[in-house]
Amino acid sequence: MKKIILKWVASVALASFGTFVAAALPASGTINLQSINKGTSMVKYNQEYTHGTVTGVTFNEVDTGPMHMGKTACSYSIFSHKEIIKSVGFCALEDKEGDKIFIQYAGSSSVEGEWSGTDDIIGGTGKYKGIQGHGPYSCTNTHKDGEFPCAVKLVYQLP
Repeated sequence: MKKIILKWVASVALASFGTFVAAALPASGTINLQSINKGTSMVKYNQEYTHGTVTGVTFNEVDTGPMHMGKTACSYSIFSHKEIIKSVGFCALEDKEGDKIFIQYAGSSSVEGEWSGTDDIIGGTGKYKGIQGHGPYSCTNTHKDGEFPCAVKLVYQLP
């Protein structure tokens, strides 16, 4: 009898915890992130085309919530010709629990290395499964061996 009661209490506790976790992420809203990133690889194909990867850490602006102390992993392609500097790529943002948001981005850069553009949320896993949305991003070149901080504002909708 003790085992049955213990199993019932455990299942109620797990169900309650699951409800708490789901309630922690509203069905729609905005996630404001700051991140610090570092280029981990770069291949310069010719004078006009470069591609590579970037990794980093995200911080939610309210010091808690979605993607606070999470990881980033991005790929990028850059096309530059005279005054045209465009970039495109994909990112996976991963939270502490291992759930991910996938982003496709496109933007442009100044000669000084200031990047900005639009992120489009293209999917997610775990609590972010089915997520959609978009938002602006901007990054600054610190001129410190491939490091650059970014600000991201994602307006999202869950199913």
